[in-house]
Amino acid sequence: MAQKAARKGKVNVNVEKSSTNTIFTINIVFYISLFLLVALPPYFRGMYFDNEFLPTIGITSIVVVIWALIKIFKKEPIITERLDYAALSLVGAYFISTFFAVNIRTAIGETLKYVDYVFIYFMVSRLANDKKKIWVLLNVLVLSSFGVAVVGLLSAAGYINYNGSWVGGRINSTFQYANTAASFMMAFLFVNFALISYTENKYIKALYGIEAFVQFYAYIFTLSRGAWVMFPFLFLFLIIMMPKGKKVEPFIYLIGIVVASSLPIVKFNSIVNGPKPHNLLMWIFVGALLSAIFTYLISFIVDAVNKISLKVGISIIVIVGILSSIGGYMVLTSQMPLTLSHGQNEADSLKSVTRFVNVDADRIYVLKYTVKSENSENRDWAYGITIDSRNDLDQPTKIKDVYDKESFSGEKTIEFSTLKDTKRLAITFINNFKNTSVTFKKAYIYPKNNPKDVQNIMLKYKYLPENVASRIQDISLSSHSSSERMQFYKDGFKIFKDYPLFGAGGGAWASLYFKYQSYLYWTTQTHNYFMQVLLDTGVVGAAAIIFFLIALILSIFKLYKAEMDRYERILLASAATGILSLYAHAAMDFDLSLSAVTIALYALIGIINSMSISRKESATPIIKGKKLYNGYYNYGVLIVGIVVMFISFSLSAALRYAEKGDSLVKTNNIGQAMQYYKSAVSYDPWNAKYRMSYGQTLASIADQTKDAATLQEAMNEEQKAVDLEPFNSQLSAQLGAFYLAHGQIDKGIQYVKKAVEVQPLRPENYQQLADAYNKVGMFYLQNNNKVKAKEYLEKAVDVENLFNEANSKSEEPKPMTDTMKKIVDNSKQVLKGIQ
Repeated sequence: MAQKAARKGKVNVNVEKSSTNTIFTINIVFYISLFLLVALPPYFRGMYFDNEFLPTIGITSIVVVIWALIKIFKKEPIITERLDYAALSLVGAYFISTFFAVNIRTAIGETLKYVDYVFIYFMVSRLANDKKKIWVLLNVLVLSSFGVAVVGLLSAAGYINYNGSWVGGRINSTFQYANTAASFMMAFLFVNFALISYTENKYIKALYGIEAFVQFYAYIFTLSRGAWVMFPFLFLFLIIMMPKGKKVEPFIYLIGIVVASSLPIVKFNSIVNGPKPHNLLMWIFVGALLSAIFTYLISFIVDAVNKISLKVGISIIVIVGILSSIGGYMVLTSQMPLTLSHGQNEADSLKSVTRFVNVDADRIYVLKYTVKSENSENRDWAYGITIDSRNDLDQPTKIKDVYDKESFSGEKTIEFSTLKDTKRLAITFINNFKNTSVTFKKAYIYPKNNPKDVQNIMLKYKYLPENVASRIQDISLSSHSSSERMQFYKDGFKIFKDYPLFGAGGGAWASLYFKYQSYLYWTTQTHNYFMQVLLDTGVVGAAAIIFFLIALILSIFKLYKAEMDRYERILLASAATGILSLYAHAAMDFDLSLSAVTIALYALIGIINSMSISRKESATPIIKGKKLYNGYYNYGVLIVGIVVMFISFSLSAALRYAEKGDSLVKTNNIGQAMQYYKSAVSYDPWNAKYRMSYGQTLASIADQTKDAATLQEAMNEEQKAVDLEPFNSQLSAQLGAFYLAHGQIDKGIQYVKKAVEVQPLRPENYQQLADAYNKVGMFYLQNNNKVKAKEYLEKAVDVENLFNEANSKSEEPKPMTDTMKKIVDNSKQVLKGIQ
């Protein structure tokens, strides 16, 4: 009996050991899957476009479905925390808004995205369940950011040809948008600086230093002013969050990285704009090497500081801070003469530098400058100075320009008056012709009646590249980007007033803004994440995001107040600072519309939740017989995962069919294209553009075959397209053209007019309306129906009044198109001939 019991016990031990090993292996597989799901999205254009994001949702759903099944089998909860419910409330708000959406397809798309984000959040919350796993996940995110920085820098150097990564002298990297690239790299640069303090290994610290340099170097040349302004405040938050004895470290390491980066930053422009941009790689290596060395050496200094008294440590911080401030002040205030020149063999080209100056409106000013100019070949002019007024919308109006032909050395003045709406001036110094040169040594501006109120104009920064200097100089709430964003927000509140409770559904701004805009601008994003949620989901969504943020803040605050070792506090500081950084920048841009950024954000929030769960479980052990597991929630996650998986793969398939149809249309293979569009519509029945394309190919076939049934089907599909997107002016105009082409004049005019109504500030819409009236009038005239001809031709002429009335309400009026002028003039001429 004893032997049997021993054998049975041994079998049980082996079974338990095997089961434990299996569970461990399964968790590792899910953990690695999680790495891929959070680290790879930035490399696919930030997951902004459906053809990259829809398959990602499907793959994430598959992983979550399998994971939920295992959780159900093991009876382990997925949803238990207040933060879990808060995250779900935001998904619920987006789901509810789909029933009130002005564009059902984009509303469904946004809901799918939020489900995906919450899936990532749940997996991080339950899989990154100890310090080591959190540390590894944070490193994966930092490495992802490091890779984004590498792609941006190597694109600038010409080694990588990633579309949109390096445009207009700015690093956009894989996000194809500089400000989002800056936001992403900045957030995980903060995480990196925290992680340097996590490890005691000085060689690993040196590796973190290399990562930090590359991130910082690329971040600087995104030229994102908003990210630059936020950096010191967010870094201060990181220092506050760091544990005692570690607060000084991120700051000292930052100083080391800045010093190591200084020479590569100065060299950047001359290299990438020179004949050998590949040489930038050498300076990347120089900066990386210096950063590794400095970080390694600084680690010894940090050890020494940590061993001495707190007062001495604080004194060192203060001294370093003062020296850094002095250094920063010198960098931002040290100037040198500005030289613009063309050599003997250099072709004529515009070389210019613009500086911005804040001034009072409707006042006389004097610009005084010291200049030396050379024009030995008597070209048209040696240099020019233009002075533009900028108003609230940062719209330029030229108020003075001076072009000096003579060779001259000395002091000159320009007197001018600002306008009644002037907020600031843009003063541009110009050189254009070969074998001419100009050097501006000093420049000042002051009111004529108060010469003591002098403003110095920074002509050339001594220690900064010009593109960095010009962006710093243009940091202002009245800059074009800032004033434009203010206008977006004002127009956004107009939309909110009409859709206050449940919002207008996901993608509300892109669907509606043309109708509400104060002047004609083009942007599919609000440039403010919180405004976007408000417009998408209304008061319900606003309450959900507030609930989510409050729950998040409370979780962070409780963790901060709890008893934790310093390594846990470093992990908390890194995740919290990353979260704050991403949300702060998203408040002034559309970073979170690129799903890769939001995925990273929800991963960081999941880390906070994971730490909260771990502390709660350690503080409150599970009481025997007490049920903490609620299977309904797990089954809910499973069912949602299955539904989302099928929808995302269906929408993804539809996209592939539509793209194939588009390529066939370009080769004039209409019949086959129609079949692909039909498949696209069947897989994504809410997509208006697919239906319009399907309807247009049907109409083309019907026109050739004279098949009435096919023509009716075409009309139904095009009508459904407009019904799905009633505020899409392009679709309305296309439907109007269809009706007009097939003899349904009243309906045709109705939808061409609708195109004007939903986008009233676009001149081309009025051109289309005038053209429609004109052609109908000419049709009646050709059929000798002069009464009807006169009616429609008069309407064509009256479109000019409609345009002028709408244009008068615009804050930035646009001229009538030349084609519309010809149509109106033609209509007037024809009317004169009608008896």
